[in-house]
Amino acid sequence: MREMKKGSLGLLILHLLHERPSYGYELTERLRERSQGDLTFEDAAVYPLLHAFERDQLIEGAWETDNAGSETRKGARRRYYHLTPRGVEALRAAFQDWATFSSAVGRVLGTEKLTGGSAQ
Repeated sequence: MREMKKGSLGLLILHLLHERPSYGYELTERLRERSQGDLTFEDAAVYPLLHAFERDQLIEGAWETDNAGSETRKGARRRYYHLTPRGVEALRAAFQDWATFSSAVGRVLGTEKLTGGSAQ
């Protein structure tokens, strides 16, 4: 499962950023919540990927700004990321790759569920 998670993280991050701008911790929480706890990622996996995506101009990041007159929240400033047009294209390509891969794996495994019995 670990390698499958690692291989799909880029696609998942790009997809979530396509929905709306987010910061790193929020992305990890959205992944955890949507997967009902099956997909959890450490900061050590998410932030380097965000930085690489930013270097490759797939996403752009900006530090949050304080709104004058509003109650300030506590904690470190957040860097919000959003997809660039290049990132949208990368998401489309990654989704197509995933669809091709998952379809091929499905063909190999077949549609029957594994029952724990011995292989024939």
